[in-house]
Order: sequence, then structure tokens, then C-alpha cells
Amino acid sequence: MNIITVSRLVGSYGDEIAANVAESMKLEFIGRNALHELAMSCDPEYSDACALYETEHGPGFFERLFFNRSAYKSLFEALAFEQASRGNVVIVGRGAQIALHNLPGVFSLGVVAPLELRIQRIMLRNSLSKEDAAYFVDKHDRDRRRLMKAVFDRDTDDWSLYDLVINTSHFSAEAATEVVIRGIEKIERASDVSSVKDRLKGMALAKRIEALIKKKMTSAIARHVEIHTEPGGIVRITGVISEKAAKDKVGRIVGDYPGVAKVENELKVTELSFSV
Repeated sequence: MNIITVSRLVGSYGDEIAANVAESMKLEFIGRNALHELAMSCDPEYSDACALYETEHGPGFFERLFFNRSAYKSLFEALAFEQASRGNVVIVGRGAQIALHNLPGVFSLGVVAPLELRIQRIMLRNSLSKEDAAYFVDKHDRDRRRLMKAVFDRDTDDWSLYDLVINTSHFSAEAATEVVIRGIEKIERASDVSSVKDRLKGMALAKRIEALIKKKMTSAIARHVEIHTEPGGIVRITGVISEKAAKDKVGRIVGDYPGVAKVENELKVTELSFSV
């Protein structure tokens, strides 16, 4: 089973390489259509965040995001886990390389190129002036970097997130694809595919529930609440919260979530405040 994440700078051929790898290796390419369907499956409370997940940028969102970063982090992780649980997928952007970091069998690719070259490529691709192309590249770079920093508090330039980083200065998209496929073929595989898929599905469900709790109760109150799923629809709640009424409310939210058969509420109540 292959799970491949592709992080790219605009104009670096990252999208083309991702599509080529998917086609050559007969993998599912998670592009805009698939991401749109996934975004539409989000809980209604998250319509703005899911739209941002789909597009990777949006005016005015980052200011609102500040107040619920913990909730959105759980949501973005859930969406990444859901995509990965399909198996044999190529996932482009959206912080998948962060959410899936260190999971067995995941291959994370970074695609880069010098700024001037990326501007030239965008000029040709979109028939833009150099000034407009430079603005386009700068805006996309800033939006994607700010999004990952705001949600995951990670820098996409952290090279430890990637198994391979390729600079396409002297590669065509096709030549770079060949190099990437060779790297993918050499990575150590997960031995038990069904176990990995089940684990990812459980992690996705847990993060969906976490996100809903932090949205309904605000991240400041529920930021230290953690959800764990077990076979048979069992959900265990751990962490700390400020009062018993809040603990009980968390239990009710979890119990009402579709597919949950039993709730084990192990939250510890503390009088300490976790607000910022």
C-alpha cells in the first residue's frame, strides 16, 4: 500500500508531479474534486474551515482562525487521516505531510524551485506579466505557509517532515516523476495494511469528535481534551477540564456522535483555568 503526500511551492511542478506519480503507479489522486467532496462532508459548524482546507487560502480567515486553532488542527488532521485510510493515494498539500508524519508506510515529498524560475513558469502558464506573476507566487506562498503555521504551528520548510525534497530547476515534470517513483519504491512498507487502514480510520473519527467538542465548547475550555477510539464504537475521553459541568457536556457531545456505542469519560476535573 502506498500513501504519498506532496507539499509544493507554486510553480515548482509539484501538482504535475503528484498527478504523474498517481497515474504511473495507478494510485488515487486526491485533487480538487475529491477535496471538495470531502470538505462538503464536514460538520456544518466547520463550513468556513473546510472551504479553506479545499482551497488553501481565503481572505480574512486567519484572523478568525486564531481563536479556534486547536479545533481546526483536529479537523485538518481528521481529513488527512480519512484520505490516507483509503490506501494507495497521492495527497497534495493541506498539511498532510504534518498530520501523517512518522506514520508507517507514508512517503512525504517536497517539491521546490528557485523563486525567479517559478515566476517565469507562472508567467507562461497563466499568460501574466512578470509583475502579476510575482504577486501570484508571493500570495500563494504566504497563504499556504500562514495556513500551516496557524493550524499546525509547523513550518513547511522543516525538512525533517519529508522523505525526499526535489528541486526542479533542472528537471522537467516527467523527469522529476521518475526520480520520485524510484524513491517511493525504496521506502520501507507497512507490514499489515488492514491494521494501518483501521488505525487511520479510528484516528480520523477521534479527531472529528475532538474538533466538534472544541468548536462547541471553544478551544480555550476543551484544548486539553483528547479522544481515543476502540473497536466496537467505544470512545474514551482523557485529559483535563475546568469543571464537572463541562466534563458532563463533553460526554454528551461524544455520546450523540454518529457511530459511538459507548463512552468512557476519564476526564479529570481541575479548578485551574486554561483560557488565554
